[in-house]
Amino acid sequence: MNSIIAEKKFIAERTGIPYANLSQSYLRAETSLGSLSSYDFELQRNNVSSPTVTERLLDLNDEFVITHLTIGLKNVATDTDAEHIVAPIQTYANDETASGNVNPLGDNVEAIFNSSFSLIINRKEFLPEFPVRFFKRVGDTQVTATTQASYGNGLYGFAPFEPVKIDGRQTIDATISVGTGIDLTPAAGINYAVLECRGYLVTNAKS
Repeated sequence: MNSIIAEKKFIAERTGIPYANLSQSYLRAETSLGSLSSYDFELQRNNVSSPTVTERLLDLNDEFVITHLTIGLKNVATDTDAEHIVAPIQTYANDETASGNVNPLGDNVEAIFNSSFSLIINRKEFLPEFPVRFFKRVGDTQVTATTQASYGNGLYGFAPFEPVKIDGRQTIDATISVGTGIDLTPAAGINYAVLECRGYLVTNAKS
């Protein structure tokens, strides 16, 4: 049996959501990094006044079942659509970009991979403290001025989870806890942490 079919059947049985209403999709939330001890991701569009062009957020009437998630890093020279849409997500504290710019992420961003991630839904802890280091991947071939980094597969750096359903009206707290206010700003541009959730959008969830 196709693995997607099996997964959809399992989710339908566990959640009561009709099989036909489950559509493969993803969410993506981004938060700029500074000198805070923790950083929050907003997964709901109603809570974000100006989302970046690369974010994919829940509308009020949306429901989504998370099956996998990852956290990565990206750097943009300026906070524009053109910069965001071409910025690669880094799975480690990469010190060089394809254009040859050395140390674009800054000296301290390894702190993100030494931090923990928590997911709390309506004050219920689904992930009390998960190591961000789980998402770290350093390819056999790393990015240089002339070479692209290796990329293992479509779930490279993703962690699988027991399916969790969220919607656009819940209180969702998705947080990276660094533990101290270390400076995570780069020498140039802006650093972002990126949360991407793979799973299933529930179509026709609410009217």
